[in-house]
This record gives sequence, C-alpha cells and structure tokens, in this order.
Amino acid sequence: MNENIIEAVKSATISILQQFGISDIRLSFYQQRENNESDYPVNVTIGFLGKVNGYVIVGLNEVVAEELVSVMTGGFLNTLDDPMARSTILELGNMLSAYIANNMSAELGGEKVEITPPTLVMGSGVYIMMTRYESVDIKFATEKGSIGINISLWRKD
Repeated sequence: MNENIIEAVKSATISILQQFGISDIRLSFYQQRENNESDYPVNVTIGFLGKVNGYVIVGLNEVVAEELVSVMTGGFLNTLDDPMARSTILELGNMLSAYIANNMSAELGGEKVEITPPTLVMGSGVYIMMTRYESVDIKFATEKGSIGINISLWRKD
C-alpha cells in the first residue's frame, strides 16, 4: 500500500480529531495485517470507490466516542444510547471520509476518489472484518483513550 495514502488517512484523522478538542494524539501502534478488521466497541466504516477501492475503519473506545459526541453537540448529548448521538458519530464519519478522500486525491495527483456513506457498528465483543485485502492497522493514544484506524485500499487500474 502506498505510504502517501496511509499518511493522507493519518493526517485527516488527526486534523478532524484536533478540531474537536482531542489534541494529545500519539502514534502508539503500526502494523501490516492480513485483513481489514477492528475490535473496538464503536466503529465507523468508510468505503472508497473509483481508481482507489477499499475501506477505512475508525475504531473508538466508548469514552472517546462519548467525548466527541459531547463536543460536537455543544454538550447537549454525552451518551451513545441516544439515536442523535449515534447520528453525530456518523457525521464524524462523513467529515473524516470527505477529508480523507480530499487528501487521497491530492496524493494521487488529483484523481477523483468516491466515498460511500459511513456505517456505524457498535457493541462490546463485536468483531468487524470488511475485506481480506492486506491492510495497515494504526493506533493512536490520546488523553481520552485509544483510537484505531485500519486501512485497506487498493488501486483499480
């Protein structure tokens, strides 16, 4: 997988999280994997279509997800039990997917990158595997908890 695309996903994620007050973001884990998977309790999956195909899974622990919901709703919501809170996490997925697609397009010389609507998958003990293509698993440590990004992208020529 192209390191520039991995950097595009990492920088988009860090930038969006910083906009919502998560500023102490440190890379804590980086590994190639055989497939695209997550074991976080709150996950947003984003698909990419076109010359670049694949998935990005953003995994959050519940503390980070609830903090983001609270910040994004101006403190109105602070639990994931509410359907509006879940919608807020999906909006975070929309923001991430647009930012990632723009960064990837720039890294690919302006090629158009199509995105799918984000999907929210929640629950303890849930295991997600989107594809069996090789992926890169990145984890960030923050003052609020762990955030994971699993990237599996391939060029369609």
